[in-house]
Parts: sequence; structure tokens; C-alpha cells
Amino acid sequence: MKLRIGLVAALIGSVIGATMAGPVAAEELKIGGTGAVTDVLRALAADFTAQTGIALAVLPSLGSSGANSAVADGKLGLAVSGRELRDKEKARGLQAVGSLRTPYGFVTSRPGPDGLASTDIVGLYKSARPLWPDGMPVLIVLRPADDSDNEVVAALFPGMADAIAQLRKRRDLSVAATDQDNADMAERMKGSLVGATFTQIKAEKRNLRFVAIDGVMPSLEAYLDGSYRYGKLLYLIAPATPSAEAKAFIDFLAGPAARSRLRDLGLVAGAR
Repeated sequence: MKLRIGLVAALIGSVIGATMAGPVAAEELKIGGTGAVTDVLRALAADFTAQTGIALAVLPSLGSSGANSAVADGKLGLAVSGRELRDKEKARGLQAVGSLRTPYGFVTSRPGPDGLASTDIVGLYKSARPLWPDGMPVLIVLRPADDSDNEVVAALFPGMADAIAQLRKRRDLSVAATDQDNADMAERMKGSLVGATFTQIKAEKRNLRFVAIDGVMPSLEAYLDGSYRYGKLLYLIAPATPSAEAKAFIDFLAGPAARSRLRDLGLVAGAR
């Protein structure tokens, strides 16, 4: 498990080194961050370039911490983070200049439809042998200890932080280093149950199905009207003095065309 995380971290480091050897180029905006929005950013790139003449270079699955650090180092123009800035990042001049939100839930490879009571989810994570209602084993995938999704599920489901801490003591569970690894594993594993954002599953057209929680299936409409209560905030992170290219992208996201496209991909701008 540790070897897999180490190898992925090394690979991400090599990608950063290869693509960030110099400062951000004029008429190009380098952006990266949480893997949940990699395909979302790619989907926005053509419209952004057509509107501004600025190329959008999307670096995949750098993670929130890696992308934030790259912005502070001047290697990225903007980052999309799955968590709020930490004090040490603010001390480096980073600022949140916008936010997006999307439903958050649990997906499975099972054909479905499946549903869980919100009060039963923590119990599944605590169980030594969790089972679906039809008796199929529930296969859980963990995320690295510093991944932002851990904070999300801990806040949404009381008791989940302790449940995940106990699961980390087991050696038979898989750990997904990136959001893409997480979805890949969920697709391959029969009976999988993993946390994921609605926008990633939708944008990447994953062969996974969301599990209804308390009888409500996650959708952007259900999230916005309050009938589905679980979501995740994403933060647009910029340096103290954003570049002209970064400002152009921030303005682009505020426009009606981008907001419409974001909704198509399961996202809305702004906190609730």
C-alpha cells in the first residue's frame, strides 16, 4: 500500500518537473489541482481559448497540496483545491478567489439501484465484514491520510473519522492515491463502495452508479433544492498577485456560458 502511494507520488513529481521547468508562459494558463475536476477543466478549455485567445494547459491529478504549492512557486497560474487553504499556504501569499460546489456521495460497480440510510454508512465502514443487502461483500477503497475527501466524509457523516482511522490498521484494503485511481478501482472491484464527487463521475463518464442516501439519489437539482444534503466545496486558488491569464479565467468562470457548462458537468459557482 505504501509502495503504491510512493510510486504515484514519484510519478506526479516527475510530471510537475517535466511540465513546470520554467515560469508560466504568456498567453497560456497552467492550471491543476484535485483530480475531481481534471476533465471539467479540459471540457472548459476550448471555450476559454476561443473567448480569450489564452491556451489552458491542464495538468492532471496533482492533488490539492501539490497544486497549491506549485501556485506559490509560480509554476501554476491557478489551482483548484479540494480543501480550504492552510495557514502555511496563506503565509506564502495564496488566496481563494472563488469556489465551486458539487454533490458528494458513494458510488459502486453494482448495477443497482442501491440505497443506504445515512445512519448505516458509518456502520459499514466500521464492520469487519460489511455486506450489501443481498449478501455481496462491500469492498471499500481508502484514500491517503491527507486527502481532502477524508475531511469531507468526516464532516458529512459523524463518526466516519474514527471508522476510517480503524480501517487504516487493516492491510487488506486498497488505497487510491488519486481521484482517478479511486474511480478505476471502484470500476474493477465487484461490490465496491467509494466516495466520489458527482462532477468527476459525470465528467469522466464512469461506469459507476451512485447509491441513494435516505432514499434520495444525488443530482445537482436535488443538491440545490436541499433534498440531497451532501456536497463538497472546491476552491479556486491564486497567488497574491494573479497573472492576467489567471484573471481572465476567473472572469470567464463568472460568465453565463461557463456557468451553464459547469451545471452540465454537475457544478455550480459559489458556496451555499
